[in-house]
Amino acid sequence: MTTSHAFEASPSLVLREPTVQDLALANALGYERPTTIRKLIKRHAASLEAMGSLRHRGAMIVAGKGAQRLVTEYHLTNAQAAFIIAKAGTKRGDSLAIAIAEIFAMVLDTKLVPANGAALAELEAISGRELERRLAIQEEEREARSDAFRLLGRGRARRR
Repeated sequence: MTTSHAFEASPSLVLREPTVQDLALANALGYERPTTIRKLIKRHAASLEAMGSLRHRGAMIVAGKGAQRLVTEYHLTNAQAAFIIAKAGTKRGDSLAIAIAEIFAMVLDTKLVPANGAALAELEAISGRELERRLAIQEEEREARSDAFRLLGRGRARRR
């Protein structure tokens, strides 16, 4: 059985990992202005970089009246593309995000299993990274609460 995708993965020049060009993804997601996806990618750059290097390159485009302009073109890994799909806010993006969520549920329910030891190791590494991120978030929240309580305590001391 062959699967048809609205966008194609292209081999990365650096790591030979398949990537998706930003405008191809935007078209697949149904963006009216495909370049809008670049703002979304920039806004979520930190999260995307948590999944690996955020690959980009300068690309020359021809603007109105033949003027040339340098723009940043992004090449997302499959994981990064899945993240952007979930954030896209388009009907096509929502449909794809639902499919991704259903596949994720199948993995958690052990209806899909790793194909080999390498895939199992990768799943375990993903779980480990997620745990590290969750613990970092909890620590950050704990520090924010401590700071807030300290500030509240200073306010009460001044009122007395």
